[in-house]
Amino acid sequence: MKKSLTILSILACLITAFSLLASCEKKDNKVDEEVVTEEAEVVEQTEQAAVPMEEPEEDVNKSGVKIEIGERSPAFPGAKATFASLKDGDVLENPDVSVVVDVENYELGVQTENERAKELANSDKGQHVHIILDNDPYMADYESGKPFEIGTLGEGPHTLVVFPSRSYHESVKSPEAADIVNFYVGKEEGEFMLDKSKPTIIYSRPKGEYTGQGAQKIMLDFYLNNVELSEDGYKAKYSIKQKDTDEEVGTITLTEWTPAFISGLPSGEYVITLQLLDENGNVVDGPFNNTERVITVETE
Repeated sequence: MKKSLTILSILACLITAFSLLASCEKKDNKVDEEVVTEEAEVVEQTEQAAVPMEEPEEDVNKSGVKIEIGERSPAFPGAKATFASLKDGDVLENPDVSVVVDVENYELGVQTENERAKELANSDKGQHVHIILDNDPYMADYESGKPFEIGTLGEGPHTLVVFPSRSYHESVKSPEAADIVNFYVGKEEGEFMLDKSKPTIIYSRPKGEYTGQGAQKIMLDFYLNNVELSEDGYKAKYSIKQKDTDEEVGTITLTEWTPAFISGLPSGEYVITLQLLDENGNVVDGPFNNTERVITVETE
């Protein structure tokens, strides 16, 4: 009888021990589950915090328009265009004006052979000179030494500018390359638009219509008279706006006499403004120094 009680006591102790062990394992499992859940929440929060916030893009990127400064094309040493049939102070009786342009160290009517000619709107007639009357859009003359019709002019003072241009319309940038003539038609009275002794910027490109491949990259180009650009002095500023709106598509300020390029313009009409600024950021006096042109872009 005493032996049976001993066995029963042992069995009771074993049952109690197993119960306690099971209870501890259950608690441990619960703790492990809570720890795993907490770790998962921490990982999720960390991953969420690690996702980078999208930075706001600049306006130029939102519109897809990019304007950048370019380098000058290879030079043509000694290239020069002059009016052979007209000189300063001439008084023309006939309002139907034509001029003869002579060109030195530069060949007209041939293609400019470099990579830029493949990237931009390019004239299939080749190299030429840009002739600008009274700050109007330029006329292209492809033949040296032959009469070129300017048109029927009103009575009074007029200004003509001429300089060599590559086949893709980039000007030859040299102070000696251009010729500027102030003359009269009919009466010798009135003030000329361009005083050659004063700082002047002369608008050249862009001009007219740009379509297809030629609309992908558009050159901004100008000619300088009696002025140099620098970081702390005179500067050239281009501004581009959609026509009939105040929305500015882009702007660029140049401190060197180089072309600039605009790409990504959607189809539409745009107003291009070129200004010559002084060291204080003010527009320099003179009709040529604040010029607007309207261009048309058709990308398809």
